Amino acid sequence: MRKSLELLLGTIFPNSCVLCGREIAPFSVICDECEHELLQGPIPLVEKTKWCEVHFYGRYDSKLRKAILAYKNEGHWRLRRILAKMLIATMERYKIPCDRLTWVPSSFRALEERGYDTMGTIAKIVGRSIHLECASLIESTASSTKRGLTRQQRKESVRGAFRLKGKPEGVIALIDDVYTTGATMNECARLLLEAGAQKIVAYCIARA
Repeated sequence: MRKSLELLLGTIFPNSCVLCGREIAPFSVICDECEHELLQGPIPLVEKTKWCEVHFYGRYDSKLRKAILAYKNEGHWRLRRILAKMLIATMERYKIPCDRLTWVPSSFRALEERGYDTMGTIAKIVGRSIHLECASLIESTASSTKRGLTRQQRKESVRGAFRLKGKPEGVIALIDDVYTTGATMNECARLLLEAGAQKIVAYCIARA
């Protein structure tokens, strides 16, 4: 019955992969080939900063970049599960014990534009999948996004752009989508550590 419905819908409402344009089933968002290409990570890339150690799934280029932008800026919210798989694969590769999971929150303007907190939505999927408590510990006080800013402007824009909304305890897994200068991730890690977290283990989908 479902197969017949998909064939009918595919004829009336053709659907295409948001990454390559190939024809796909009516209820899909990307084709099997693109999904297979995307899920080849994680790459062996870790960076240590003053406040945390950051583990990456991949580089911010090619189809990974396109998938993140489609999810954040083009309304393709169903990509959340594929992006969550990338973070899960990265966390399972390093197997660092954590007590809670939190995320870098969207700005108020981004929430208005998209209608959802991009990383908060992904964090809930990750938490359920790996059986790790997911908690919203940070909120953004920024009124605008960082789109279009230079590297120096990005660093300056995070000062005072976040505040705590929960009590961090133990080892915290902190996730975000793209790591450019590291200013945002480090500011969030600093807040959590200074408020009582034992350690911050950071995971990012892509390194720019």
